[in-house]
Amino acid sequence: RTMLGAVGVARTSLASLAARALTPHRRARRVHAPGSILSMAAPKIAKDGGEKVYPEECRVEVGGLQYRRCAAALVFNPNGDVLLGERSDRPGSWGMPQGGIEIGESQSTAATRELYEEVGMRPGNTAGLSLVAEVPADENFCYAAGGWLAEKGLAGQRLEFTLFHLATTDDPTPLCNLEGMAGESREFTRVRWASWDEAVSAVWESKRGPYVRARELAVPVIEKYLAGDK
Repeated sequence: RTMLGAVGVARTSLASLAARALTPHRRARRVHAPGSILSMAAPKIAKDGGEKVYPEECRVEVGGLQYRRCAAALVFNPNGDVLLGERSDRPGSWGMPQGGIEIGESQSTAATRELYEEVGMRPGNTAGLSLVAEVPADENFCYAAGGWLAEKGLAGQRLEFTLFHLATTDDPTPLCNLEGMAGESREFTRVRWASWDEAVSAVWESKRGPYVRARELAVPVIEKYLAGDK
């Protein structure tokens, strides 16, 4: 399992990245009301059977390879820590809520849906939870994966991170429902806040490169938001 490209970003570009990341959310908020996001989502793309080629709208080419577009919900608290869940199918492996972007969904709409399905939280329903911004796409968000993805002609997945702020540093467990919402199976057995270093070390090895890059691009936006520049 290899990572694409070197991980790094010039410090001088952080301000411009923050500005770029904040813009899409303002456009999206006028289109998707929090209460209507789930009802607008398209049916799930079948993992088994059906077409052998994954829908073009839901994949992206990077470095000559095809990757499934995968929305990731990056929830941070007032300390800048991030929300992680322990995988039910991989004990000891922690990660952020994520899942494939469906036909007709935007990055933030898909992330909002996945956040609800996997941990039961949703802006407008969960106290103190706000959608903040979409992190710009980056080739280093790609990671290799096999199984049914390979059968669909995909080299792996490209994570597309959307930032959410949960206005508490308390244990997030009481705010979550981990049973699997909207008919989805249980993804996590428990949740907790973690520092970025903990998040990178606890995630499945193939995703560490994307998580490192997400930290580099997201932290300036998070710090700006927490400083009151929203």
